[in-house]
Parts: sequence; C-alpha cells; structure tokens
Amino acid sequence: MEDIVLIGGGGHALSVADAIVNGVNYKIMGYTDVSDTHIPLRYLGTDDILKSLFERGVMNAAITVGYLGKSNIRDRLYYMVKQTGIRLPEIIDPSAVISATADIGEGVFIGKNAVVNAGTKIGKMCIINTGAIIEHNNRIGEYSHIAVGAVLCGDVHVGEHTFIGANATIIQGVQIGMNVIIGAGSIVIGNVPDNGRVIGVG
Repeated sequence: MEDIVLIGGGGHALSVADAIVNGVNYKIMGYTDVSDTHIPLRYLGTDDILKSLFERGVMNAAITVGYLGKSNIRDRLYYMVKQTGIRLPEIIDPSAVISATADIGEGVFIGKNAVVNAGTKIGKMCIINTGAIIEHNNRIGEYSHIAVGAVLCGDVHVGEHTFIGANATIIQGVQIGMNVIIGAGSIVIGNVPDNGRVIGVG
C-alpha cells in the first residue's frame, strides 16, 4: 500500500481521509498546512516539505482544500505539487456510484453516495461532494466544485472554476460558464454566462 499526503488541514481533509480509509488503496502519512490545524491526523509541516517527501519515496498526494471563495487556491496548489513530481490520483469514496463510461480527471475527489452517470466527463481537480448527482453526458470543467446534494440533470455543461452550491438543481441541457457561483438551493433553468451569479431561480 502506497503512502499519500493530504495538502490542507481543514474539514474537507477529513472527508477525503475518510474516503481513503474506507476503501481507497493508500495509507495516509499525514497532512501539510501553514500550521497545525489539530485535525486527528499527523501534521507533517508546511507545503515546503513536499519536495523532500518525494525524494524519500512519497509518490502521492491529495489536495484537501475545499472551496474557500476562491477556486484558484486549488489551482495554485496543483501546480506546486506537480513541480515536485508527486502524483495526484483521484479519490473516490467506495459508496459513490460511478458509471464505467464516465471520465474522471486527475486529482478529482468524489464523496459519499455521489453519483456520476454515463458519458460524463469530470475535469481535473474537481470536487463532487457528498450526495451530489451528476447525470448523463455532463461536462464539468477543471477545478469546479459541486457541493453537497446538488443535482445536475443530463447534458449540463459547467465551465472551469465554478461553484454549484448545496442542493442546487441544474435543469437538463443548461450551459454554465466559467467562474460562476450558483447559490445553495438555487434552481437554474437557463444558461449562465462566465462570472455569473445565481441565487434562487435563474
């Protein structure tokens, strides 16, 4: 079983750790962050330690920073990790249901009881959180975050760096641009341009 390091010591790290412990074939070595966040995992130090970990044979990491109002934090961490040579495997909770015809990108996290249906493509570094449903033939752009319980009906396209809030519903065939925020519980029935915001029905 290979070691894996978690990058980020917040609440999202615990969800990712749980998925790993429950079935993903890695052993958690610990986590890095700017300081010890006192989560129940071993604190390894700041991100500066990653290169030395790679030189000592650690080959895998998971970026466990969730959406903090700026998706480019995960973007920056991705390129930092890639420069060390460490891999970013996808982490999929064993309770998730993933179609054999879905395409899951590098570093993607898929949480408990999430569904990714046939023909869907999830771009690198996305978060598909607990109970989210991504129906057939969706396209989810890189670094996007689909929050807890969100439902994306068939043929929805989501641009990069977009956040879809908890329990939001996106109606079939809708096109959502880049850097969009869809508020929790919103119902999206029409296309949303780049940098758009939807709260309620839009």
